Amino acid sequence: MEQMWAIAIKDRDSEEALYEGIENSCAMRSQFELPASKLRVGTMDSLMSLGDYLNKMDALAEATASKVYKQLDELKNEASGANTPANELPQINGVPITTYVQTWEWDEAKFQLKTPLRELAESISGRISGLEEELRTKTVELFGIKGALQQYERRTQGNLMVRGLEDVVSENDILDSDYMCTAFVVVPRHSYKEFQNVYMKLADYVVPLSAKLVSEDAEFGLWAVIIFKKCIEQFRNSAREKRFMVRDFTFDQGKQVEGAKDKEAKQREYARLKGVLISWCTVNFAEAYAMSLHLKAIRVFVESCMRYGLTTGRAPDGTPARRPNFKSYLVLPKKGRSEALRKDLAKLYSTPGSMLDGDDDTMVPGTTEFYPYVYVPITLDMLNT
Repeated sequence: MEQMWAIAIKDRDSEEALYEGIENSCAMRSQFELPASKLRVGTMDSLMSLGDYLNKMDALAEATASKVYKQLDELKNEASGANTPANELPQINGVPITTYVQTWEWDEAKFQLKTPLRELAESISGRISGLEEELRTKTVELFGIKGALQQYERRTQGNLMVRGLEDVVSENDILDSDYMCTAFVVVPRHSYKEFQNVYMKLADYVVPLSAKLVSEDAEFGLWAVIIFKKCIEQFRNSAREKRFMVRDFTFDQGKQVEGAKDKEAKQREYARLKGVLISWCTVNFAEAYAMSLHLKAIRVFVESCMRYGLTTGRAPDGTPARRPNFKSYLVLPKKGRSEALRKDLAKLYSTPGSMLDGDDDTMVPGTTEFYPYVYVPITLDMLNT
C-alpha cells in the first residue's frame, strides 16, 4: 500500500535539518498546510477525549473514500473490459492524487475554523457517513437490475439439459391440439441414431416419423416428437430409462414478447443507473477524500498539541494568546525505502530511552507503534486499502 506521511515536529526544530536528514530516503517533502493558528485548541482534557474518537472517524473516512473509488474503478473496468494496473494511483479532479495531497488546503467555506474541534470533526464524519449510505443505496438499486439481467443471461447459458428453451423453440416447432402435443427430448449427440430407432416405441401412441431436430449444442440435441397427450408420462418414463430427458416446456408467444421487452427495458435502465453512479462516484470520491484529509489535519493538530503543548503568542488583535507549538510536513518515502525513512526520522527526533521505554510521547494513539514525532498516514493507493 502506497502512503504519504503527515508528520509534525516541535516548532523550534529546524526544517533544514529535517530535509537534509531524510534526503536519501524521501521522494518528496513539503509543508502540510494545516491552519493550526486558526483551529480552536480548547482544553487539554477535550483534546485527549477527542483523540481516540478521531482515529475511528479517520478510519471510516478513508474506508468510505476507498469504497467509492473501488466502485468507480469496477464500473469503468466493466465498461472497458480491462483491469486497472495494480500500481496505478487515482486522480482527483484530473490531478494525480500525490499532487492533490501536496496542494490540499482547508476548505473554510464548508468547515468553519471557529467551530469547536469535536463539533467540526463530527460534522465531517457525519457527511462521510451520509456518502457511505448514499453509495449503498445506489449500488443496491444498480445491482438489483444487474441481478435481473443475469437471470435472463442464465436462461440462455449452459447446455440443452439446463438452459431455457424460450429462444430455441419457435411456434412452428409446436403442435398442440385437444389430443396431441409436442414433447421436447434432449438427446446426447452420440445417441441420435439410437433415439431415431426407438422413439416411436417409447409410448403406445407416438406419431410415426414425427421426430424433428430443433436445436443442438456441443453435447446434446433437442428433438421435437408428436405424441398423444394421454401417453406423455409413459413417454417421459420410457425416455428416462434410455437416458433421454423430456423437457417441460410450454410455448407462450405473449410471454416471450413481454420477456424480451422487459429485458430490453432493464438493459436501458441498467445503462442509465450505471452512468449516474459513475458520475456520482467521480464527484464523491473527490469529496470523500478531501474530507478524509480534513480529519487527518485535525488528527495532526490534536496529537501535536497533546505532545508538544502550547506556546505564548499573540492573537490577530494583538492580545496575548496560547498557540500550537509544532510544524507539520508531508513526506513521501521512496519506493521500498519506508523503513529507511522511519530510521532517518528516528535519528533526528529520538530522545535517549524514549524508543525503549515506549512512553506516551512516542505512541501513535490506537496502535502499538512508537515514534518520536507525530505521524498520521495518508493512503494514496485506494485499491489496496
